[in-house]
Amino acid sequence: MRPPRAVSLFLGLLMAALTARVVSAQPTQAATVDELVSRALADNPDLRAVRAEVDAAVGRLRQAGLRPNPMLELGGQKALSSDNNLTVGVSVPLDLNGRKEGRVGVAEREVELKRAQARDRERRLAADVRMKAGELLAARRNLEVTDELLRLNRDALRLVRNRVREGATPALDENLALVEVNRLDANRQMQASRVEVASLQLKALAGMAPEAPLALRGDLASSGSPPAAADAIRLALASRPDLDAARVEISASHARVRKEQAEGRWDASVNVGYQRQDMGFGLLGLTQNGSTRPIQDVFHFFGGGVSIMLPVRNRNEGNIAAAQAETQAAERRVEFVELLVRQEVAAAFAQYVAAHRSLEIYERGVRDVATRNLDVVRESYALGRGSLLDVIAEQRRYIEVQNGYTDALKQVYEAGVEITRVTGMAALAPGR
Repeated sequence: MRPPRAVSLFLGLLMAALTARVVSAQPTQAATVDELVSRALADNPDLRAVRAEVDAAVGRLRQAGLRPNPMLELGGQKALSSDNNLTVGVSVPLDLNGRKEGRVGVAEREVELKRAQARDRERRLAADVRMKAGELLAARRNLEVTDELLRLNRDALRLVRNRVREGATPALDENLALVEVNRLDANRQMQASRVEVASLQLKALAGMAPEAPLALRGDLASSGSPPAAADAIRLALASRPDLDAARVEISASHARVRKEQAEGRWDASVNVGYQRQDMGFGLLGLTQNGSTRPIQDVFHFFGGGVSIMLPVRNRNEGNIAAAQAETQAAERRVEFVELLVRQEVAAAFAQYVAAHRSLEIYERGVRDVATRNLDVVRESYALGRGSLLDVIAEQRRYIEVQNGYTDALKQVYEAGVEITRVTGMAALAPGR
């Protein structure tokens, strides 16, 4: 006996709910920053589009190596009489004077340029992922500090309420503690939203769907030390993909000059043909045996020739001059990119040194002192030697110090990422 339709529908919904619950109950695998970078390099849609442009350039290179197609010419004529004429010809362009080599040279440089641009996009994408991961780690640390303070203040609020009921503490203290708990709770909501937004932005860079689970493993601490600034500059000048692309643009401009020069030289094409003519006159003629017949016959012609393009009026001077000007522009652009690389490396190292000094000050003389001060003020209040306002004020200073310490960690982290971006290396490996 078949179950009623309503029962079947209920069972189906129940099984779907249980399946979704099992799936959601599966633990989310934590990923490091390096693993997210690898995923972004594999799945980022924008990077895949750049790589598709490389494939397109490879296709154009293949096309550049092909010779021009022969031309088949068909023609015919029909007179009002019985006369007619049929013509068949084939013309083959010779593609002389380095025309093919010029096209192939330009296409080869284009492939090199697209590949260098793809490597540069990978470099910038890896830095973007690391930067966004640092933003997420910093927001997460601030949220953890706020959660811990909120937990402690809720415990303190319960103690204050008990003391107010016992008459050991004025009712004002309960109101002050309640305001501080609510303020921390509101701050926590903002911190949680920052974590969520940073997580969504990081997923977009990594090529992940917004609803995909993401658990980032790691912290803001950087491992390793950067090389000397002079060594970093030499490394950047030797390996930066954007600088490679600028240099390839010079060779591409030279290839375009050679191509335009080849287009301005003479060229030729060979043609062969066949012609069939069926013609006659409206008269009768005598044959060898003296009989008469119409003067009408079929004639077959075979021929060939050479067509030569003479560069007399147009030697492609304008395109040659334009390509030469593009070469000069490409050379100046390389000089500018080299100057920019040196400036970026110097700025990155200056940022790293300043951020590292700031972090050392926080670690040696700010964060630990602020923690001890807050503990002393809380103990004094617990012993009845201070007011709750003193605790709240010191606690807010402690939050400012913790946020400042997070900013210092984040600045060192971002400076390390910037060094890896401007040099193309991974010496610091921040956020692993």
